[in-house]
Amino acid sequence: MPRSHTVTGTIVPQLSQEEVSGIFSQELFVFRCDVTATHIPAAMTSYKQLSEMGVLTENDISNLARQLHARFRLDREKKDILPHVTTLIEDFKKKTIPGHPLASVHMLSCLKDMEEFTLSNKFWGWLTTQDENFCDARTYGAAIECLSYQGASLSELEAMWDEALERYSGTTVPSVAKNTGRGVPVMLLQGIITARLFHGNWRAAYEAFDICTRLYPSLTPARIYELFIYERPVREAYIVFLMACRAGTPPKPGVLSPLLKETWMKTHDVRAMIRLIYAFVGAGGTPNALHLNSLIGGVLGSFPPDLKPTDAEYEPLYQGMLGLVRALITIFNRIGVPLSTGSFNTIISLGGKLHRQDLVHSGLKELIDAGLSPTMVTYRTLLNAVGDMADATLLEESWSMLKTGRKQLRTPWEFNDWKALIRACVATNRVDFFKGQLAIHSHELTELFVHNISAFLQRAVIASTTAPPSTPETTPIPSTSETPETTPKTTPFNKQALINDVKTLTEIFSSSRIADFASSGSSGSSGGSSISNDDLFSLLPNDTTPSGVTLTPAQEAELHQIYLSISTPPSVLDTETAGGTKTSTGYDVDKLRFENWKAVNCLLFEAEWWEREQERRKVEATRNASGDQIVVKKDKKEKNMGYEFVFWNEERAKERIFKDVKGVVEGMRVGEVGWKSREMEVRGRFGVGKRNCI
Repeated sequence: MPRSHTVTGTIVPQLSQEEVSGIFSQELFVFRCDVTATHIPAAMTSYKQLSEMGVLTENDISNLARQLHARFRLDREKKDILPHVTTLIEDFKKKTIPGHPLASVHMLSCLKDMEEFTLSNKFWGWLTTQDENFCDARTYGAAIECLSYQGASLSELEAMWDEALERYSGTTVPSVAKNTGRGVPVMLLQGIITARLFHGNWRAAYEAFDICTRLYPSLTPARIYELFIYERPVREAYIVFLMACRAGTPPKPGVLSPLLKETWMKTHDVRAMIRLIYAFVGAGGTPNALHLNSLIGGVLGSFPPDLKPTDAEYEPLYQGMLGLVRALITIFNRIGVPLSTGSFNTIISLGGKLHRQDLVHSGLKELIDAGLSPTMVTYRTLLNAVGDMADATLLEESWSMLKTGRKQLRTPWEFNDWKALIRACVATNRVDFFKGQLAIHSHELTELFVHNISAFLQRAVIASTTAPPSTPETTPIPSTSETPETTPKTTPFNKQALINDVKTLTEIFSSSRIADFASSGSSGSSGGSSISNDDLFSLLPNDTTPSGVTLTPAQEAELHQIYLSISTPPSVLDTETAGGTKTSTGYDVDKLRFENWKAVNCLLFEAEWWEREQERRKVEATRNASGDQIVVKKDKKEKNMGYEFVFWNEERAKERIFKDVKGVVEGMRVGEVGWKSREMEVRGRFGVGKRNCI
């Protein structure tokens, strides 16, 4: 029986009064039911007859194209969908079926996902010559996105954006539509955002993002947020993710997983990770085992590395952190997220890094007690833990378990199996054991395989002679993926704050309602929270830089006046306010627009900071490589990085910002070319504290 999947918003199968009396009413109703349930083979069988009879409507075609796209996204089976998409395109061109712009959107997007670019480009070439029955501004957005994935030049894509505004802005002047978003559909904005991000034009991308999140604060698709999360650095991705949650449109769970990993790698701040989970679940997102694994790794990885086992606070703190891990496991299990093998692998790995043999043993024991089976990753993790602890007593037993597990799982030798053994043997001074095992199993390995692992052994031995010894009293050596330049500084550990955050996470998990993000100091559904709203939306809870300054009420009011002066009142708001003035997450729509405006200001600053930091690193690398032979001249006057607005003693800086704002307002009033770009530059210097920026 074909699998069924109904996409949210799909047209409910029904017949009009005229269709009910038609001779093909039964066949038409069955076709619509098959389309709704994504029974694609059955639907396409009916499609052939119904299209020849001319009884299909434009909504039938739009819905069919949508479900074809949905089915491909679920199964990724091109051979099952591509022939049907090709059939629709051919029938479009022959005009044997009615056209619909959204059908064109889904077919272009589906071809993009399939990487069938030759076909998509030919289809787009045909669409550009058609009327609005087949092509509109939304179709242009899909085409821009499709061409972006092919590496089309930004100038070409910007020209398509301009052409779409010229053709479909209606009664709105194209330049006004471009600068304010009036009459611009979200799909077109998504297309140009994709193009600008792919080409590194972050300021223009945020310009379009700003328009979208202010015109449609609770209707901006999750896909637009995801673009920034995937394409921009982690500090910006963090803010954008929280913006999406605050708007009530949390991204997919698969988007959160890499963001949690990246947040830990760049900040080593488990409290920031907890805030991500809190916002995700509070906005209606469904967490999974990968999220739990990340939190377990963050909690145990936050154990102060300079704390010695002989210190009085060592054992109580260690036991307290284990208690937090158990609490996280309990609350995830409460909402149906059971422990996975990966969770125990994380515990075993961290046990090795903390030099706790008891944690390594208990991790393996509890894995088995939970009814789970060790995987090859589990066995390699055990060996890596042996290497971290430099524990020779576990070496042979762990290797034996790996060999036994490999036979039971019937898996071939992998290079990572031997890498784990080499690392453990070098750390325990048992290279002789490795050589003995290699001699025993060499007949099972290819000559190239043996050569590669022998070379890896040589590199590992050399590295061990130059690296400082790893003992329980020292910090474990960073992984090879980190360098002194990229390794994050240790985040100051605050046990009580972490306990409070886990307690708050428990509260939001226990609730069945969406959190009220608009209420400061409240989790909304649970009647109170230990995380205030300002702290919840911190970029980094321990950030003490000027960007972490909280605005006073007077500063907030003044910033709001600036917002009103340079923001054109939205006119395309009927769809936003049809369901009321409140969002699902408790925000007044107008308030959310202002908060989104502030968040984009924060993002502009972060993007500027990141660009300058990258440039600084390039200059530093060039200077180091040249042996100080190249002298880089510094500007006589340092460029202002922004956030002047918070430093009220800097009257000249404040006057400069207000002067720039007046210039932007005047440029907007007279329709001066480039005023929007200048606005984005000025806004990057506003004093929007991190703790209030979202």
